[in-house]
Amino acid sequence: MIHQENILDQRKKGNVYHFLDYKNKRPFFMKPIKITIDVPIRDTFFMVKNVVYKEKQILALKKEQDPNTIVLVEATIENGKLSYVSRIPDEYIYDITRMIEGTI
Repeated sequence: MIHQENILDQRKKGNVYHFLDYKNKRPFFMKPIKITIDVPIRDTFFMVKNVVYKEKQILALKKEQDPNTIVLVEATIENGKLSYVSRIPDEYIYDITRMIEGTI
């Protein structure tokens, strides 16, 4: 048992990553998904891209009826599920658009 404690102590001295910090810096959704938003009107979107900008989950959504229009929203994820989407502040739109411009 003493040998195991020494090994664990040595591991703590190396590169230790805080899981929540790591999770906040990488996209939550890895594959495209279908999202239905209920408020203010019920509408269905397809998430085509998920990027992280300033530790915020940003989703690029396309409507079923209008596939040429892309909607950018900030996703709030609680307990491993998408719980809320909100409008992105205007000052971030330009930077986010430049990030995803060539990938969609």
